[in-house]
Amino acid sequence: MVFSEPPAEDPDKPPTAAEERSWLRSTAFWAVLGGISSLLTGLTTVGAVIVGVQQLHESRELALADAAYASWNALSLAGLANPELSCPDTDDKLRKLMTTADPRSTTGGTYQDRYAAYGNLMITTSEQVLQMAPDDPYWRFRIEAQIRCNGPAIRYLQREGTYERRYSCRLRAVVAEALAEPPPRC
Repeated sequence: MVFSEPPAEDPDKPPTAAEERSWLRSTAFWAVLGGISSLLTGLTTVGAVIVGVQQLHESRELALADAAYASWNALSLAGLANPELSCPDTDDKLRKLMTTADPRSTTGGTYQDRYAAYGNLMITTSEQVLQMAPDDPYWRFRIEAQIRCNGPAIRYLQREGTYERRYSCRLRAVVAEALAEPPPRC
């Protein structure tokens, strides 16, 4: 469609009907084009916001996974460096661990301090892994194995009364399943 300016013969002469239609079509064309442009700009902005939110969500998920893997590696390394702490799976083993003098202690203490630190690392790591992969059977199996190994210490915390404050409801449900206890009320 070609639009042309009216001839500049007489500036006071009113435009003809054909010239007015041409001008109206030209104005309508540019108004519609401007509206479409505005609509596309708005849609592009909404699309960019949606993509940005999705990227933030993915970034958060990746950060959770990264932290969980790093914690699991730290827990594994702590277990390898301190095998005496990693699996006191009977009451006798736990009692012996808590009363035996720690050769690394400079104050003549028992293994209790190091085992408490190991236990806190195990709890934190299990919580992170469950947050990263709450329904993953692979991770759940590994966490349950850790829980069974440390069952006497967990039962000690239950009797002491600090169990609910230390463990989240999600982890307490895994503990209950691993130790064949009734599920928690959360």
